[in-house]
Amino acid sequence: MKKRLITGFSAAMLSTALLMPVTNNLIANSPAKAETVSAASADETTFLNTAVKQAQKVSKKYGLYPSVMIAQAIVESNWGKSGLAVNANNLFGMKADASWQGATYSSKTREEDKNGKSYYVTAKFRKYNAYQDSFDDNGKKLRLGVTWQPERYKGAWLENAASYTDATKALTGTYATANNYNTILNTRITTSNLTQYDPKISNSSKSYVVKKAGATYAWPTDHSVSAKTNSVVKGDAVTVTKTITFYNGKKRLYIAGKGWVNDTILNMGSALPPASQAPKGEKKVNKTLMHNAYVYNSKGKRVKKAKAIKVGNTGKVIATYGTKTIKGKKYYRVGENQYIASGNIDGTMRLLKKNAFVYNDYGNRDNKKVFKKDQSVATYGGAISIYGLKYYRVGIHQYIKKGNF
Repeated sequence: MKKRLITGFSAAMLSTALLMPVTNNLIANSPAKAETVSAASADETTFLNTAVKQAQKVSKKYGLYPSVMIAQAIVESNWGKSGLAVNANNLFGMKADASWQGATYSSKTREEDKNGKSYYVTAKFRKYNAYQDSFDDNGKKLRLGVTWQPERYKGAWLENAASYTDATKALTGTYATANNYNTILNTRITTSNLTQYDPKISNSSKSYVVKKAGATYAWPTDHSVSAKTNSVVKGDAVTVTKTITFYNGKKRLYIAGKGWVNDTILNMGSALPPASQAPKGEKKVNKTLMHNAYVYNSKGKRVKKAKAIKVGNTGKVIATYGTKTIKGKKYYRVGENQYIASGNIDGTMRLLKKNAFVYNDYGNRDNKKVFKKDQSVATYGGAISIYGLKYYRVGIHQYIKKGNF
């Protein structure tokens, strides 16, 4: 018997019973009827149980939100009932471009132009042996992009998207042509409570000791997916500014200025203690330390037994007890005969030689803000390296390339 083609989007319903438009998927042989969303059917529960396990594996491998991929699979394939899902195990409407060497499946599909107007084409889609292959291929596409734009979907990556809504927004107009793609996915994520399957992300800063030497990586993905960026040496004190904990308890951590590592490379019980203790009888003033700082004595020499005070990308509030000028330089007192250079707190004014963009902790453009040529900007501490390039820190999560000064 000839199988009937059912579109995922044409059957995707909002909880308010509104019917969402079709995009990037198969054309239904008959109009879909709007109906109120009810408890999941047995078939939907079975599909979801399978999709969750596969999406979480792919999430860990490629650094993505499982909730978004599960919602994509549900919407694109109508819970695995679309013609592509039934005939090709294709859950995401993945087309067979020139790079695809596997089997294909041809079908009519609806697209939208930039004005939201529909048009129809017959296209070849990728055919997979199993659903897991479809999930893996989708994860690969979201992380590695397309040949002419490798970072096309970077807004959906775990390290860049603060929440699943940021990720779905980044996929709208890039992954799918529907201008309300994010609304469709967000609705499905909410109604099916898919965020419960997402990894836990913490932006709190903490310092650790390196347990074993190893490489650091550009992305919080499997090492086989990401390029190496730097390395750490056993015994090093490092500052972790972001931690991602996956479904199986495994963690990936971002070491400021170096890159991502697995939790196995750090001594997770080695959070470092404060570098100093309060001097007696002195008034305390809290200051925000904006850069890692060495501890000096009253003669301006490094205190050998005092560890450097480490800060994360959000700065670190420390207690200070007045200032002292040592060899013509200003220092803040932080303990008994312990001082740190004021530049790590107050900043050092530098003059820009050219217009400068602002970058975030990962070396990506932070926003549209531009500092103008000949403008004086406060920089904190010495230049740091982010993926091989030198930057000065100019604020919380904000950096300007050293070459602009």
